[in-house]
Order: sequence, then C-alpha cells, then structure tokens
Amino acid sequence: MILTMFINIIIWTILFAIAVSDAQKHRIPNKAVLGLLLAVSVSLLLIPTTNIWEHIYGGVVTFSVCFVLYMTKIMAGGDVKLLAVIGVWLGLDHLWQACGFIILAGGIVSVFYVALYVSLSGHQFTEQVKCYCFTKVSAMPKLDNSISIPFAPIVVLGLAYFFYIQ
Repeated sequence: MILTMFINIIIWTILFAIAVSDAQKHRIPNKAVLGLLLAVSVSLLLIPTTNIWEHIYGGVVTFSVCFVLYMTKIMAGGDVKLLAVIGVWLGLDHLWQACGFIILAGGIVSVFYVALYVSLSGHQFTEQVKCYCFTKVSAMPKLDNSISIPFAPIVVLGLAYFFYIQ
C-alpha cells in the first residue's frame, strides 16, 4: 500500500513537471514521458487484480485516436505520447470517464486563454468581435491570429478532477 502510494506520488510529480514544461516552453520532454511510462508500468504491476490487457488496449486506442488528430495538425506529437501513456494508466474502462473531465478542463482553461489574449491585444472586445464577424463573412484573406494553448496542463487538471470525483 505504501509502495503504491509512493508510485502514485511519482506519477503525479512527473505529470506536474510535464504540465509546467508544456505551459512554459510548449514542449513535452520525451524523457519525462518515458519516466511516466515506467512509473505507470510499475504501478500496474503492483496491482495484481488489474487486467493488463485493458490497460494496453487503452493505450492503443488513445494513441490511435490522437495520432489521427496529430496527422490533421490538431494535436502536437508530445500530447499524443502523453495521452497514450495516460491511456495505459487508466485503461479502456476508465479512459472514457476521464475524457469528460479533460474536455471540461479544456473548456475552462480555453476561456481564460481567450480572455488573456483579448486583454493583451490592446483593442476593445467589441472591436474584436466586429473584426471577427467581418472576416468570417467577407472574402478577405484570413489572418493567422490563432491562440496556442498548451494541452498537457489541461490533461493534468482533467485527471485531477477525475481522481478527485471518483
């Protein structure tokens, strides 16, 4: 029991480090993801009642879905690797429940990122809405004003919600 708790502390420490790295540098270090995979593997081996195939399927399904998102340039490669390890950790059964919390966290964090973007732009909100509507309706060339939101902090926040509620 104490060993399992210690491994869980290691997993959450690595997840927190990955979230901070992604928030600061928009990069998820491969060594951190490998360390997380190692800690998750040890955690799963310590629980003898766990069906290991459910966890492997969770990783494969998560990687497959996220890889499609990566190929369509919706998701970054580091996020794909991180979510694949999360899929292994949670297993296919709990993965779908955690996805809801990750999506909820994504919505909340995205609202704050958009608010920060609007406040730092120097233009009034009404001007930005008018400009947005005008460019969407007109045939003007689209400007690249996209907001880059790091996904790892959202994943960690969603997982924290999931484990707290469960």
